[in-house]
Amino acid sequence: MIRRSIRLVWMGAVLAFLAYVLFLVPLGERSAFEHLMRVINTEEAQELGRGVSAATERITRQIGEQVHDATKRVEVDAGASQVPEVVADQLQGIVGHSYERERRIEGARQRESE
Repeated sequence: MIRRSIRLVWMGAVLAFLAYVLFLVPLGERSAFEHLMRVINTEEAQELGRGVSAATERITRQIGEQVHDATKRVEVDAGASQVPEVVADQLQGIVGHSYERERRIEGARQRESE
């Protein structure tokens, strides 16, 4: 509790010192804040701000599209739609009994649930 209070007072003192330096200490004819405002109001800084804003919007849109593409539901066919019919006929002898077994299991589940 005391440690937090000391840290809070210390941070407040540092912040007050930085605000004092930024707004009240003259650097030549102006304070640091006045110099900063004059730099920000230049045409080059304005152009840089517009460029950064446009780049940020473009990146945000690209990331949004990537997230949308990554989270959309994918139809799973495991490439079965791309297998040539000749190959599929040859595989039927190998995996055909698995399909029959699956149909029997599904039929048994339906009968049990009824």
